[in-house]
Amino acid sequence: MGGRLTIDQAKTIAELSEKFGRGYLEVTTRHDIQLHWIRDEDSIEVFEKLEEVGLYTDMCGQHYPRAGYGDVRNVTTCPFTGVLDGELLETYTIVREIVQFFTGKKEYLNLPRKFKIGVTSCPINCIRAEVNDLALIVVEREHELGFTPFVGGSIGYPPVLAEPLNIFIPLNNALEFTKAVVEVYNQYGFRERKSTSRFKWLLKELGTEKIKELIQENMNKSFQPFDSSCLNLSWRDHDTLVREKNHGLYSLTVPTFTGLLSIYQFKEIINISERYSNEIRVSPSQKLIIPHIPEEELGKVKVELKKINLDPDQPPIKYMVRGCPSDFCGKAVKSSKDNAYSLINYLEEKLGEEFKKLKIWIAISGCPNSCAQHIIADIGLQNVVIKKDGQSIPCFNIYVRGKNSKLSQLLLKNIPEDLAKDVVRDILKSFIKSGYESFNEFAEELLRGGYTYDGRAS
Repeated sequence: MGGRLTIDQAKTIAELSEKFGRGYLEVTTRHDIQLHWIRDEDSIEVFEKLEEVGLYTDMCGQHYPRAGYGDVRNVTTCPFTGVLDGELLETYTIVREIVQFFTGKKEYLNLPRKFKIGVTSCPINCIRAEVNDLALIVVEREHELGFTPFVGGSIGYPPVLAEPLNIFIPLNNALEFTKAVVEVYNQYGFRERKSTSRFKWLLKELGTEKIKELIQENMNKSFQPFDSSCLNLSWRDHDTLVREKNHGLYSLTVPTFTGLLSIYQFKEIINISERYSNEIRVSPSQKLIIPHIPEEELGKVKVELKKINLDPDQPPIKYMVRGCPSDFCGKAVKSSKDNAYSLINYLEEKLGEEFKKLKIWIAISGCPNSCAQHIIADIGLQNVVIKKDGQSIPCFNIYVRGKNSKLSQLLLKNIPEDLAKDVVRDILKSFIKSGYESFNEFAEELLRGGYTYDGRAS
């Protein structure tokens, strides 16, 4: 929970992957590690082994055809919490309290749909907290630490960002408040259709003031006001290497490509962490993190990671790319992981030395649900299929995120799959030549002026 794994927990995941999951693992955008190919007859043993070491699984009713069977998903937070300079509060303790409360509670296993929570005190808001149904942002009011909540975020179609309630929640009321929000959703949320059952639809129907009133009634408390407009909720990513506030220690991101790990790589990461750190953290950017590495050991750790093809010093655009688990999803058109490999290799070949300088987040999703978060990425690609002359043609809708919106905007529609790589290359070449320092400023210019691609590869 909260993205933290003990060595014993990591070893148990490795054992289960090797025994039941063909030695394959995927890191997700919610601090989770997915195992696949688990047979029905083996599932009880898998669950028991996980429970023995304090690990649990998400349910969320994904395959249920109607609304219902939703639960509170894994709660995300900054993976560097507790070691970051500049954070107001270490948030793992709050996350653990929330997760432990909702885990296994039958009364919260039939929500209208899944319910996602983000808790953060990160100075750069690395988890993009506003994409959650409920975001708890650590703030200070009159020398007292607490939270201000945002509600109703979701980046599945149609994407919306959470709205501020402009209230202050004392630290010791965090769980009580979260419980009240979930209970309001459970009682009033829509269950007629799965497509309109997320919390954002209830918020759209009732408005923030009514939602606030219902939460107050549930808690039998009134809230102190807080002006959320004073917050600077920037969206940025941490560097691969983060200096911890404890002198001489560093956290190092393991740059898994779209979250993919072989069992060999994972076991080696466990061995490295056991020698130099004794903890592994799971990042919601589809990465692993080895924290608490002494400065004098950093060189050794980097060398060992490079030996297993996980070079921390590789070009940023390579490790920033994300892809959804489309190989195991019936909604996806093609493999997002394969598309990501193909695209990045092509860009590296075509852009040469300039490729190494690009710090741009590319995300590829197999459907509008945005599991890879393409709708908030710098460049987002979403698989679609069009019909032409009776044939199904795999295509991409291509999005870019400008400086004036946290949601990416549609730039090009129905670009054939074999041309999409050229389009992205063309966009990046134009950015490199443009003189803009920020890709988001350049993207804003693209969105204002319109963009066409003539289909000619260069």
